[in-house]
Amino acid sequence: MTTLNKAMNGLQVDSVAMTAAPLEQPSPVRILTTHAHELPAELLRSTSFLQTGKVWQGTRPAGIFKKSNLLRRALELKRAWKLFRQAPNFDAVITVGSLEGLAFAALQNLRRCRPVHVMYDCYWYAGSILRNAWMRFCLRQVDCCAVWASVEVERYAKAFGLARNKFRFVAHHHSLNDYAYQIADRGYVFTGGNSDRDYGFFFQAMRDLPVKCILATNRVDLLAGVDVPANIQIVSVSATDFRQLMAEARVVVMPVRADLLRTAGQQSILNAMYMGKAVILTDPEGGRDYIEDGKTGLLVSQGYVEGLRAAIKEVWEHPDKARAMGGQARAAAAKLTTERCNTEIWQLAWGLSALRSNRPRTIATPAPIAPTKANVSTEQP
Repeated sequence: MTTLNKAMNGLQVDSVAMTAAPLEQPSPVRILTTHAHELPAELLRSTSFLQTGKVWQGTRPAGIFKKSNLLRRALELKRAWKLFRQAPNFDAVITVGSLEGLAFAALQNLRRCRPVHVMYDCYWYAGSILRNAWMRFCLRQVDCCAVWASVEVERYAKAFGLARNKFRFVAHHHSLNDYAYQIADRGYVFTGGNSDRDYGFFFQAMRDLPVKCILATNRVDLLAGVDVPANIQIVSVSATDFRQLMAEARVVVMPVRADLLRTAGQQSILNAMYMGKAVILTDPEGGRDYIEDGKTGLLVSQGYVEGLRAAIKEVWEHPDKARAMGGQARAAAAKLTTERCNTEIWQLAWGLSALRSNRPRTIATPAPIAPTKANVSTEQP
């Protein structure tokens, strides 16, 4: 295990240059994962799916069970058991970092010979000594955890008492392919999201500004006890309407919490950037992998009310600057496609499997190709 993790240092892959170009595969690597992903044909041919259909961490329960944490956990444990039973037939298993993946990792302790395990979507929070011990027990059996922010490499390694090379930064992706939306400037600031947001801080910065804001969230509990300024309209909308509201904003602000173990908001900021919006993020440490401050967006520290207020005023009062910033943001986000992200994760599994079995390395760095573009139409303000 230690030798394999040390060998990972040799698998240096450019997280932005990875594309869907043809890959050389001298010896086929069989990969098992839970559900369908956007992948190039070369990777799809070597991948088996626990279930079919484009779903997120398995089929979600409906009706009265939709919000049942107990049922959700039961379904995740069921998938973990299915993965464990099928894993001996594969060279590598790729899972999410939720209970499903952690339970599968724990079950791997029962086997002497096991496939490579790569984990992504590592949304973990600080916990008690007992919880951290559980995380350490599970993650010891994971060969590589793909994290969405480079700062999480050090944070997770320190929190769970594991080697830094257990974790690998892989740039997240925008999620706008195959969706239609109309880009415009309807003259408002947009913010939203259901987790790890500091809306109280955002409200302080927005208060008394002559600026209209639309806040979209389905978690009204996040606003409990908070005095909402008169210039902020709160809505609860579908994912489709969330995208459209973002597309029609002049400025997008993501007031994420920067005081957590994990980082947050990557997909939302990348979607806004891909739409060509000026984005303001309140986590400089977690956002530096995606936003170049002053060029492709603005980074403001959480809690710095005057700094956030000044940033909002700057892009609001200078729409030409906001459009220029949005144009550079779109160019940066266009490289970060879903297929590129998945390809990099799959190639980590390929490379680790090759190292374990002493096969020739199959990690490749294909030449860049034009990114897939979403079906959008542009309306000038």
